Amino acid sequence: MTRFLEFTLRAFATMAVAASMAASAGAAPNIVIVMADDMGWGDVGFHGSEIRTPELDRLAAGGVRFERFYTHSLCSPTRAALMTGRFAVNTGVLGPFNPWYARGLPLDEKLLPEYFREAGYRTHAVGKWHLGPNEPEYHPMNRGFESFYGYLHGYLNHELHTLFGRVDWQRDGNTVHETGHATGLVAAEAVRQIRERDQNAPLLLYVAFGAPHAPLQASAEAIAEYAHIDDERRRIYAAMVTELDRGIARIAAALEEARIAENTLLVFFSDNGGSANLGADNGPLRGGKGSPFEGGNRVPAFMHWPTGLEAGTVFGEQMTVTDLLPTLLAAAGADADAAQPIDGRNFWPAIADGAPAPAGPALISHFGRGVMQHAYFSGGWKLVRVADDQGGTEDLLFDILNDPFEENDVSEMHPEVFRQLVEELDAIPKAEPISLHDRLPALSEPGGPMRWDPDNRPPGGTPYAESGRIPYPEGNYP
Repeated sequence: MTRFLEFTLRAFATMAVAASMAASAGAAPNIVIVMADDMGWGDVGFHGSEIRTPELDRLAAGGVRFERFYTHSLCSPTRAALMTGRFAVNTGVLGPFNPWYARGLPLDEKLLPEYFREAGYRTHAVGKWHLGPNEPEYHPMNRGFESFYGYLHGYLNHELHTLFGRVDWQRDGNTVHETGHATGLVAAEAVRQIRERDQNAPLLLYVAFGAPHAPLQASAEAIAEYAHIDDERRRIYAAMVTELDRGIARIAAALEEARIAENTLLVFFSDNGGSANLGADNGPLRGGKGSPFEGGNRVPAFMHWPTGLEAGTVFGEQMTVTDLLPTLLAAAGADADAAQPIDGRNFWPAIADGAPAPAGPALISHFGRGVMQHAYFSGGWKLVRVADDQGGTEDLLFDILNDPFEENDVSEMHPEVFRQLVEELDAIPKAEPISLHDRLPALSEPGGPMRWDPDNRPPGGTPYAESGRIPYPEGNYP
């Protein structure tokens, strides 16, 4: 048995004990999960950004701020890891689900809202889904959420709510034609869900904003606030982050107005690092979105719960998005009746009570540039398997605690450690990728995810929710 599997089974076995401890502490908290899209490590005020994020700064200061929180380095893999508590090499979600791709997050995976519904929660999703856009069985309301408002794909025109000319905006499976920036609409719906919630049951609210993911669009007023920034992309990006922050402030205010803020656990993080060429700043971290280096998968994150967590806490232990499922279940006193072994570990005792953080390896993976890339953590070491310029990969070793900016490959200085980690990584079974980014045609054409400017063609054709897959440009499907 590999160390990786050993730690997985050990963590799985201890979850029931932690859940029973949490249950005895009092009423189950409401849980609000807020996710930003492509926000860099250096794009929040509490990391010294020039971008103003007063609400995120306030919530982070009033709760537990995570300084070593890791996601996958691309959208869909992170969302799948959040929903399943399983690494991408196990689910096969190793890249974004593109608009023409038929499949989604495998149907034999049990998802986060299903666990919480079993625990008596009402479950609602708002914003970006990106876990299977086409076949209805992959859609949120068939995966445990009681309602869904938002869009199925990974990006869209934030004002027109279109992707390649078709409207991708819906409520519970039916297209809705609304005006306004997606950030404001998502925040408004989250507020509505809080106000109209079932007061006889705890609430699980998943709010996945599409900002600040490209295309770069914000109000003229917000952009004007950053007139001092010369670079146009950075200026609009900064405005998007500020409007995201204001949307989160609306959600926090709604919790206060509903008098449930004191018993609400709010979790915030970005789905991956930012793209510098699209306006983001990952601070001193190496790399960015789509990279196995720190800038691609180490993101701003915190938890805020006035009656459950001590304000002003800085959590320095490594934690990954995969750990959120067992950790939140433990916080809620809920059972983890999993269909398949959960890779994530329960960090709740460490976060809430200062207990030792659970130890063990962690694996962050994605498919990009035609190869599988990995960040494998074991102890204080990080093994990076990254795409090279010859169509293959190269392995690098970092003493990540003492070299967080990954400036020095120490594989030759520590050959035994390097060899051991390579062997461990190679021994871990890896599913075939079921979501392929490389098959997207015209990534940089109008409407593509690498364009910073929006595709402004007028909405046309049958709205997406009613029409199924967008036709593949060449007339066939990947």
